[in-house]
Amino acid sequence: MPEASGPDAVWVAAVHAGATDQVPLGAAVVIDQARVLTCAHVVTTPAREVRSPLWVALPMADAPDQRVEVAQVRVPPEWSQGNDTVDVAVLVLAGPLPDEVRAAPVRCPKPADLVAKRWWAFGFPGGDLLGNDADGTVGARLAYGWVRLDGASRYEVAAGFSGGGLWSPDYGAVVGLVGKANDRGDGQAITFSRVDGCLPEEKLRVLADWVTGDAGEDALAAWGWALAGDAEGVRHWRPRARGVSIDSERGFRFRGRERALTRVRDWLDRGTPDRKVLVVTGSPGVGKSAVLGRIVTTADPEVVAALPADDEDVRASLGSVACAVHAKGKTALDVATEIARAASAALPADPRDLAPALAETLTELRAGPSRPERQRFNVIIDALDEASTPAQARAMIEDIVVPVVETCARVGVQVVVGTRRGVGEVDLLGGFGPGAEVVDLDEPEYFAIDDLARYALATLQLLGDERPGNPYTGPEVGWAVARRIAEIADRNFLVAGLIARTHGLHDEHVVAPEDIAVTATVETALRAYLERVPDLDGMPATDLLGVLAFAEAPGWTPGLWVAAVAALTSYRPSEGELARFATGAAATFLVESGRGSSGVTFRLFHQALADVLLACRARHADRVDDEAALTRAFLGLGNSTGWDRAPAYLLRSLPGHALRAECIDEVLATDDYLLHADLYRLTPAADHASTPPGKERAHLLHLTPRSLTAGPAQRAAMFDVTQALQGHPARITAGIARPYRAVWAKTRP
Repeated sequence: MPEASGPDAVWVAAVHAGATDQVPLGAAVVIDQARVLTCAHVVTTPAREVRSPLWVALPMADAPDQRVEVAQVRVPPEWSQGNDTVDVAVLVLAGPLPDEVRAAPVRCPKPADLVAKRWWAFGFPGGDLLGNDADGTVGARLAYGWVRLDGASRYEVAAGFSGGGLWSPDYGAVVGLVGKANDRGDGQAITFSRVDGCLPEEKLRVLADWVTGDAGEDALAAWGWALAGDAEGVRHWRPRARGVSIDSERGFRFRGRERALTRVRDWLDRGTPDRKVLVVTGSPGVGKSAVLGRIVTTADPEVVAALPADDEDVRASLGSVACAVHAKGKTALDVATEIARAASAALPADPRDLAPALAETLTELRAGPSRPERQRFNVIIDALDEASTPAQARAMIEDIVVPVVETCARVGVQVVVGTRRGVGEVDLLGGFGPGAEVVDLDEPEYFAIDDLARYALATLQLLGDERPGNPYTGPEVGWAVARRIAEIADRNFLVAGLIARTHGLHDEHVVAPEDIAVTATVETALRAYLERVPDLDGMPATDLLGVLAFAEAPGWTPGLWVAAVAALTSYRPSEGELARFATGAAATFLVESGRGSSGVTFRLFHQALADVLLACRARHADRVDDEAALTRAFLGLGNSTGWDRAPAYLLRSLPGHALRAECIDEVLATDDYLLHADLYRLTPAADHASTPPGKERAHLLHLTPRSLTAGPAQRAAMFDVTQALQGHPARITAGIARPYRAVWAKTRP
């Protein structure tokens, strides 16, 4: 289960006793820069007295030999009285942790919500210094906040795993501590929802759900969402808030938008939620994401601490954002799941499950021992119009936003949405109902030309990433040019940025304002910009970026981009050439990079750029034909590399390409793909199958609902049973070892 361990395993700690003893007593999990959490029986004697001295090692750190002494051990009083159900201890550290060690992300779902979910843990069986890991599924809810761990890996839970963090891939966080191992290789774990009640004075719940003003740089942000731990923090929120396209681009260029920011900030801070949605809307490029990004990031203490001293623009109240979701390329279920994770609520199987689960969790939390200091759960959903499909965007409104504000306002939930008015033929703004409050950035009351001019000037000067010899350097040098750019950009920050960056990168002398050509659309501004972007070995930048415009979030690896270019053009650049092009000075304003499970990924940084480039390509190429070529190229790539090693993008987004190509049947015919694909994406797409074999495969997916969360081997076995029940002669023939095979099966309908 590689997705379960991941890079965040640097929070794994080993607990030692004695000045020189190198044999670990057990494992522990880093919960902040001053504390680690483990089981009480790891750090106490059989008589339940605290061992001394104690120290911890950080074996997953870059400097694993560094040790940190334990200054204090806190255990529940009931533990000393013989109560084994409160087997938890907090170790207060005497010194700092290594710089690269990060606190574990924490969530506190109820034990029942973890049943049938995957788990992963790392421990030191038999005192082995090198340690080992184990994984499986949560088999049952036990008494007193414990759960049973059913093993599925070759290596089992054993003595020495005690105190280790119970990682949940589904929640993307540590949800408990491994407490016991049994003779069968399985184990038991105490959940964090129980741990919090065992040591209420430690305020452990604050790590998952709440942030106070003095929480420190490693504390989670309000209501369980931490910018530092969110992949979109790098790919979306931080760059938009600074007025740049990608996080690696230096500088803070956000300017103004005082009235819009004040409206959103004050709405989030209202005394009483009123079951209404606040919608931030406007035309492409007008700055919706910039406004919401500014709100999201300035609600986070860590980001606020990094703002320049002269930043005087409007900020959100610290801790006022509980969860922020960038909806680009996602389904309604994806968005509902992210919000549920942030609240430590039950993960939904359907988007409509979110509202009742959220209401139940927040109601119980308010009445529990760890009452939140902030009685509000503010959610921001940006780029709703850029969901995986227009239908999914509408589902986000109807199944998530509207039910949540209507059901959960009484427990402090508010929702802010950033979206265009519509997408294609689908009206989005009307879906929120007549009671929605709207901040329309196209309206004069929310626009000040000086804001746009100040942004244009900062971009002209490439502020924070200055170019030697830039003629616009200096406080007033480029103001007339910036003002002219603001006037011709027609209130569009994207257009202004393209024009200003073109001049900032290439001008040797200050241009006369009247010499700047009138450029009032994204397409004309983009064309002018691309004229200055160098070709790649004869391949125009327009063609390279036109292919990249087909990429869904989170983007393509260099290998996928190469395959796509080869499928749609006569060129075949190398992966290295594409990576250098994407990270070059000119292209960085157009392409953003991130790091996913498959490595570095690339995509266009703004949907308006993708829209323009796709429209340009559609003038000489049919979109359906292009998508069909991409689908077949990606299928070939997955078949050649093996679907168990295929980029995560293909497992998630290939069905979308196949739907637009009208060839979903070809994907359904690929046995190995069915075993590894994201079935939450594939199953709805399968409903569009048009051939008998394709429809049979779609029927198979619908009849095997538990396969949605099963691994490849388990999924293959489940499909065997379903096909045996249905009498299907064409079984899934992928060569994968199954835990069982169905020769025949019969059950009551």
